Amino acid sequence: MKNRFSFFIPLLFGISFPVLLMGQRKPEQKKLIEFGWDYPTVSYLKAHIHDMQKAPFDGVVFSFDFDIYNSFDTTQHKDSQFQYDDLSKIDWKNFTDNFILMRGVGYSGAQWLDDMAWLKIVINIKKVSKALSVSQAVGIGFDPEYYLSDSTLNPWVYRPSWYNNLSYKDVGDYVRKRGIQFIQALQTDKPDVKILCFWLLGLVDMQAKILPIAETGMALYPFFIEGMLEGKNKTSEIIDGNESSYWYQKPEDFIMAGEHLRENGSQLITNSLQPEFKNISLAQSVYFDGLYARLPRFDKGFNKETKERWLTCNLYNAYKTTDEYVWFYSEDINWWKNKVDSGVAKLVIEVKNKIKAEKSNSGIRVKGKNIGLDFKRKEQDADEEFYYTYTKTSNSLLVKFFSGHIKNLKVFSNSRLIYNVDNPPGELTINLTKRYDKKGNLIILATDDKQKASVAYVN
Repeated sequence: MKNRFSFFIPLLFGISFPVLLMGQRKPEQKKLIEFGWDYPTVSYLKAHIHDMQKAPFDGVVFSFDFDIYNSFDTTQHKDSQFQYDDLSKIDWKNFTDNFILMRGVGYSGAQWLDDMAWLKIVINIKKVSKALSVSQAVGIGFDPEYYLSDSTLNPWVYRPSWYNNLSYKDVGDYVRKRGIQFIQALQTDKPDVKILCFWLLGLVDMQAKILPIAETGMALYPFFIEGMLEGKNKTSEIIDGNESSYWYQKPEDFIMAGEHLRENGSQLITNSLQPEFKNISLAQSVYFDGLYARLPRFDKGFNKETKERWLTCNLYNAYKTTDEYVWFYSEDINWWKNKVDSGVAKLVIEVKNKIKAEKSNSGIRVKGKNIGLDFKRKEQDADEEFYYTYTKTSNSLLVKFFSGHIKNLKVFSNSRLIYNVDNPPGELTINLTKRYDKKGNLIILATDDKQKASVAYVN
C-alpha cells in the first residue's frame, strides 16, 4: 500500500508538498464528516467515543437511542428520550463538528394543514434544539428522501385529493409556514444551528426536468425550503449536501456544482428568496459503496487500484471545492467496529494531510499550471493549457495560456464563482481584491473550443 500510494500522489497532483511543521499558522480547516448505516447512537458514543476518534474524521452524524428522529412526528416524546445528560457528558475532543440525524418524514404524514399537529411537532423539535445546545453538535443532518412503505404518507407528494382539493400553490403556502416553524424551533436553543440537507433542491430539479414539478415525488419540498430561508436568523445556516457528487468522475463536476445547484435551485422558489438561496453553502459527498462497487449494480469494471484512485480523487476534489464540509457516506462497512476495507483509512489520512499542507503554503507567490486528475489513468500528464501565478500581497492572479483554443475562463473560491470571462486573451491579470477573501481554495477552470476542461487548484 505504501509503495503504491507513494507513486500515485505525485503523479495525481502534479507537485510535491511540504511537511507540516509545529507552530505554523493554522490554515482554514475543512471537515470530513462520517455518515452511514453504521451511524452511532448517543449511548454508543458515550461508551466508545475514544476508540471512535481513531477513525480519520472530524465529526459524525448520529441518532438518539430510540431511533432516527422523524422531523414531522407528532408523538410527544419525553425529555429523557433526548438524552440531554448523556450528550453533555460525551468527551468529543477532535470530533468538533457533529450532526443529529433527522428524516423529513412523519409516521402519520407531515400534516401540513393541521395547526394542532404542528404545535406538537414544534415542541419535539425544540427538544432537538436543546439536545444540540448541550452537546457538541453543530446542527442536524436532514434527509428529505422518503423511505416508508406507505406512499400516501410521503410529505413531499402533492395530490389534490389528499388536501381537500386545494391547489398546489395553496398547499405550498401551508408547507412554507411549516418550514418557518421548523427552522425557528431548531434555532430556539441553538441559534447558530447548521442544517445539512443531504439533498437541497438538486433532486427536485432533476425530477422537474422529466415531469411538471407538481407531479414529481418532491413537489412540495421547495416550499419547505422557502420557509426555512424565510425563518432563518443571521447566524443559522442551510447547507446543500449535494448528494449528486456521489458519482462525479471529473474535477470540473465538483467545481461547477455550486453554481449549478444555486442557479437551478433558485428557479424553483419565489423570486424574493432567490438571493438568499444563492447565498447557501455547499457541501460535497463521497459515496464509498458506489466508488468501491460494493453492490453488483455499481460495478463499472474498475480494478482495485482504479477504485482506490477514484476514492482518492473524489475526496481530494470534494475537499478543494466544498465551502466547509465533506460527508463520507457508506452502507456496507462499519468504521466503529473496524469493518472497513484495508487501506481506506490510510488513503483518507493522506488526502487530509495533503490538503492541510497545501493550505499551509506561506510563500508570497504561488505558481503552477493546469493539472491532470483522471483517476482512470495511472499517468497524469495533462496537456499544458495554462500557467498561473497568484501573488498574495496584491491579491492578483496572472493566467497565461499556451494555446488560442480557450473559450472561457472561470475562477472560483471554493464553490463560488468569483470571475468569469469568455474568449480570454492569451495573458491576463485579474485583480481579486474585491472578489477573493483569501480564505477559500482558489480554483481556475478553463474550457476550450471542444468543451474540454482544464483545472488548477491554486491553493
